[in-house]
Amino acid sequence: MDAIVLAGGFARRMWPLTKETPKQLLPVGDAPMLAHVLRALEPVAPTRVLLSVNAAFAPQFRAFAAAYDGPLALEVAVEAARSEGEKPGALGALEQLIAARGLTGPLFIAGGDNLCDFALDEMVARHRATGCDVIGLFDVGDRKLAQLYGIAARDGSRITALVEKPADPPSTLAATAFWLLSRDGVAALLRYLADGGERDALGHFLTWRVRQATVESVAFRGTWFDIGSLESYRAACAWIEARAEARRGPG
Repeated sequence: MDAIVLAGGFARRMWPLTKETPKQLLPVGDAPMLAHVLRALEPVAPTRVLLSVNAAFAPQFRAFAAAYDGPLALEVAVEAARSEGEKPGALGALEQLIAARGLTGPLFIAGGDNLCDFALDEMVARHRATGCDVIGLFDVGDRKLAQLYGIAARDGSRITALVEKPADPPSTLAATAFWLLSRDGVAALLRYLADGGERDALGHFLTWRVRQATVESVAFRGTWFDIGSLESYRAACAWIEARAEARRGPG
């Protein structure tokens, strides 16, 4: 099973920090944001990790990969975009990468700006037990906050519906950017896009997919950051620093 880390955006909302540096390489505590994502992926044990990046920031990601000394096998996969206007969209970038590398699945997909303390290998176990796509969920614990996310309704662990930014959320379980697509799920993604599906927001595909097939979930507890603003970036930095301080202990 390969893993794909989505890191192709330009993060205009976080300028000036991201004007010259990709969001995923901003420092968070003692390491770049991407390093924390890769640590979370280690228990998944993918065959390789493809870093999906844009052409403008590709040299910085190649330097990161060359210096990486962790246990994962990294490859940098570059899309042609050099500006926001040239972006193919998050799903469009996935489509291009799947086609270019001949990927058939299963695929573990992670947002390069999603930091967490989840045991992501639980998603692999659920996939192996069911053969289905598996989506990582997180309980945001507040219905007003749930209006900002793609929110899942479930029957047991099966997702029965997923609604983007609902005015009346069916739950407080938000879809994270951690997915495990089965072989059928990869084929479905390509079919969805070929039929004119939304090429950017990830949640639109999930909304479509749960109507077509059985999609499983793992509802995680703990801490999750979907970093899309300076405020969320600062909060993630504070969380990482607090964890490091706790490990160091008193004195």
